[in-house]
Formats: sequence, C-alpha cells, structure tokens
Amino acid sequence: MLKHKYRRIKRTKNCKLQDYQLFVIVFAVTIWVTVLIFFISKTVTEASSLLVYSVSANIITFLILLYTLSRREEVSTFSIPVMSNDAGRLAKKLKRLFNDKQITDVLKLSNTTRYGDEMPEIEVWLDNGLLEGYIAIENIANWERADREKFEQRVSGILAGKHQRFAVINSELTAGDSFILFYFEDTLTSKRLLVKDNLDSLQPFLSDDSHTIQLSKDLMWHSDITPMLSIIARTRAGKSVLAGRYMARLMLLQGWFVEYNSAKYDRYVKEFNGESDPIQIVERAEYWCSVMDNRLAKINEAGKEKYTEMDNMPDIGLFFDELGNLNASLESLDKVNRSIKITLRWTTAINRLSATGGSAGIHIIAISQFATKEGFLPSLARVNCSDAVIMLGGAADSADERKYLMSGFADMPKKSYGKGQGLARILGSGKKWEVPHFFETPFFDDN
Repeated sequence: MLKHKYRRIKRTKNCKLQDYQLFVIVFAVTIWVTVLIFFISKTVTEASSLLVYSVSANIITFLILLYTLSRREEVSTFSIPVMSNDAGRLAKKLKRLFNDKQITDVLKLSNTTRYGDEMPEIEVWLDNGLLEGYIAIENIANWERADREKFEQRVSGILAGKHQRFAVINSELTAGDSFILFYFEDTLTSKRLLVKDNLDSLQPFLSDDSHTIQLSKDLMWHSDITPMLSIIARTRAGKSVLAGRYMARLMLLQGWFVEYNSAKYDRYVKEFNGESDPIQIVERAEYWCSVMDNRLAKINEAGKEKYTEMDNMPDIGLFFDELGNLNASLESLDKVNRSIKITLRWTTAINRLSATGGSAGIHIIAISQFATKEGFLPSLARVNCSDAVIMLGGAADSADERKYLMSGFADMPKKSYGKGQGLARILGSGKKWEVPHFFETPFFDDN
C-alpha cells in the first residue's frame, strides 16, 4: 500500500490556520453540538429533529476534513541504504540534533509562509563502520544562492559536542535538486596505513583488482579510471616513501611492470631499473611511446577499446621524479647543443604518454617538489595528470600550487601539515575525493 507523506508546518506567531486545521476545529464543534443535542433530546422531544441535521453536518464536515487533509502538500522522499543496527541507532541520534530551531534559525533551510514555517524532510545515513555518512535535507529554501562553505561549517557546528569527531567534508544537490546531501566523516580517527617494514609488509594492502592501488584506509586509486597521478612535496615531506617505498613495491606485487626514473640518483632508481641521466630519461620516455603504440595496435587488432579487455597486458607504472631538476638539466643541455633538441623531445614524449597511455595501461606517476611551470610537466601533460593529485606538506598549503594542479581550489584555509600529511584529490575514488581532502601517506614502522 502506497503511503503519502505530507509537509509538516511549524506554526509561528500570527500565522493563519490551514484549511484542514480549520475543519478539524469545525468538526470538533459539530461533534460537541451533536452530543449536546443528543442529551437534550432525551428530555426535550422537539430537539430530536435537530439531531438529524446535526449528524448530517458531522458527516459533511468529516468528508470535507478528509478532502482538505488529502490536499496537503506532499513532501519529496529520499531513499537511504539499509544500515546495521549500530549505524541505525547513531543515525537517529544525529537526526535528532537537527531540530526545528537548528533548521529555521541556524541553517535557515525552512520556508516561511502565511501558515508558518514549512519544515524540510531530513534523513541520515551512516556506513557500518560508523566512520562516514551523509545528512540529506530536503531543498525547499534558497540553498542554490547561498554560500555552500558556510552551510557546511554550520552543519559541522551542529554535529559538534558529543559527536564532534564528525565534520562535513563536502555537499551537493541530488539529481532533480530535491535534497541537499552533506557528507560527513570521522575526522579524528586516522585513516593512515601502518606498514611493518619486512618482506611481507605490503601483503595486507594488496587489492583483488590489480588496477587498484590502496593509498589509505579510505582511499583507493583506480588507475583504470584515472590513469595518471601527480605527487607534489618538498624534500623530507614524505613523497619518496609514498612513491618508491610503498606504491612502486605494491604495484610489483600486483603484477605491474615498474620503472622509476629520477633526475637525482637514489635507491628507487636502482631498485626499479630506472635512469637518472637526463638524456636517458628522455630516451626511456620515447621508448615507452613505442611500447604504447604497439599495445594500442594490438588492442585495435583484437577489436577492443582498452587494455583491461586484453589478456596478458599488465599495467605499467612509470615514475618520473625530481621533475624540476630534470627540466633545468634539459634546458642546460639545449644551451650547450641546440641540435639535440632534448627539451622538445621530452615534451613530445611525455605529452603523448600522458594523453594516450592510459588506454594502453601505461600510468605516469609525476613527482616534483613544486607545482610550477618550471618545476613540473609541460602544460598538456600537466592537464592530463591533474585528475589525481597528492600534495604534501608546504605544497598542500600553497594556494598558487593548488591553483596550478587543483584548479578551483586555490582558496582554502591555511593549515600546517606534518610529515606525510597533505591533501589528495583523485577523481574516480568516491565523492569526497572529488575535492581536496586531508590525506596521510602510509607510515612505515621500522621497529
């Protein structure tokens, strides 16, 4: 049986009665009059004829009441996934925080009418781990014209106190603009991966999907969806641990081919058979362009669209570290010998790889200390590598560098990040990672 849910209106001072409220009063009066006439008719026989009219008035009034009740405004509905018992109980507690006063005075998401304040429907959902969820508030006011950031802060403020571990991280309108979704999560519980530094240390973080690399407890990089990744961090901010010590080794365990190139020779260049000489780095990029072309030809011959549809075509992870040093070295080489056109060769190769490599299973992991024109990839490659970005330490707190790689997110509150801490924005990894979100690199326990 289909149930109807109607708009709840909170009465205010000097507000008018709704039609159904008027007829509730009229019906109550007619009932009272009918009862009175009934008792009078027991002693006054002339009153008996009035009883018939009074009962008729009751019936008519009741029918009109039913009609006015059915004419009330029906509310929008929002279906939430099934929750565990613990999640359901906590969701009810969070929902009670959003009382009428909070909705009307703090959030101003009610709608004032001559009958009173129209109140929006509210639903709350939590995951079974009690770490994240969302608050769905019916959009009946003027949220579209409001300052979204302020709304998010106000909702976080309502969650403060007993439930202060939760904070709003993002918000959006549902399809059809009928509900506002405020996504929240436990911001006090660290999502950092803790890694024991031994031969089997990375085994717990292996993914059943070889294309997916786990970066934290709540962040998975789906390389088949977002093929290129950028990492920006100053010296000793944790980028080498993330890239070489964790990601490259995990990729190998998941069946990837890995090559680590860096303009500064280090342990990961040696471990993953890379190059540190600038010219040789460019030559490796050109070599991988030829591999990409061969792979794409095989995919085309097989009538497929992507490498994921092919047998025996593993992912390839190409790390290019110290890009600022590489750019400076290539520029110097061109000044010494213009005929080699080494910068142009690098630009051509890396642009091709970043633009088309994803379809062939070739993934660039571009690493630099600075997200600047001089310190990073050529412009086209930069754009192709900007859908998945991790910025650590001071880089994450730089508005100019966020503007360079995280377009639209330059204006963020200042924050001091510790070693291995920063921001990540990775499309295809879930709603909250579509905007820059606090991120911590895996921590290696050397003891």
